[in-house]
Amino acid sequence: MKLDRHGRLAALKQRFVDNVISIRGRAMRVTLRSHVEPPRLRLGEWAAIALAAAVTVLVIGVAFDRISIFRARELPGVVVDVFRIISDAGKSQWELYPAGILVLLLLGCSWSAAPRFARVFWAEVGALSAFVFASIGGIGLLVNIVKQPIGRGRPPTFDMFGPFSFQPLHFAYEFQSFPSGHSATGGALIALGFLVFTRWRIGLLLFGLAIGASRVAVAAHYPSDVAAGLVVGFAFTMWLSAVFARYGWAFHRGATGTIRARSGAIRRVCRSPARIVIVLASLVDALVGRPVFIPALASIGDGSYGRTFPRIGRVE
Repeated sequence: MKLDRHGRLAALKQRFVDNVISIRGRAMRVTLRSHVEPPRLRLGEWAAIALAAAVTVLVIGVAFDRISIFRARELPGVVVDVFRIISDAGKSQWELYPAGILVLLLLGCSWSAAPRFARVFWAEVGALSAFVFASIGGIGLLVNIVKQPIGRGRPPTFDMFGPFSFQPLHFAYEFQSFPSGHSATGGALIALGFLVFTRWRIGLLLFGLAIGASRVAVAAHYPSDVAAGLVVGFAFTMWLSAVFARYGWAFHRGATGTIRARSGAIRRVCRSPARIVIVLASLVDALVGRPVFIPALASIGDGSYGRTFPRIGRVE
């Protein structure tokens, strides 16, 4: 039993290594043949954008931070409870856990056991899941680091210190208000709506803004904290998409330099229930490491394993 267990672990490790090497090799090929130069902003233009964002956050802070405390205290309890639910839904764990688990699951598969169109489908799903994990996790880590040297007091410290109190490097929850981590997640979700989930962009936009509003309503942040979090989360995710596009992961650049999500195989598969059944069966086979369920689905096509199923259509 011990030998069998060690053997399975060794095989799983080898799958991880092989898949990572394959992903890296493809990324290197993309960078070598890529000739599309992304649009670049000059240093002065970047400085102007950063200054405009900083001034906007400052204006929001001066105009609304103090009054937001009194307005939040006047909210009915049922309204606060609703915003508390929205605030909990804005925790990054709801995106990080599914995306991270799915990426690990796909990396541990033996894809030689799956038809080509299924491999392309799961490659796109895995790359987009990795992007979601990197964007949500990356901005969360960045915000938590930035909070410490700023050390702004949260609304519960308002009565004692006012809205603009700072305790740099205090490393206490009460002085980790700026920027808002939940709002940074909301900003990342808004960017994901524009980049990946385009059909849901309005819903994600409203959800991201609702997350930010909820943090003010539950007296966890000031409006300026929320504004900064939304801006930072959105900007970080957009920047990360450019990094992924450079290597052909999850995104590619069009002829004009615009970034588009790689989701052609996902869209084609989702148009047909038969395709969906086959890609799910392929995932199980890839996890097992040998064809088990795909041969049983031969009646969907011409009975040939490892080639495109005619009734489903070729996916290139």
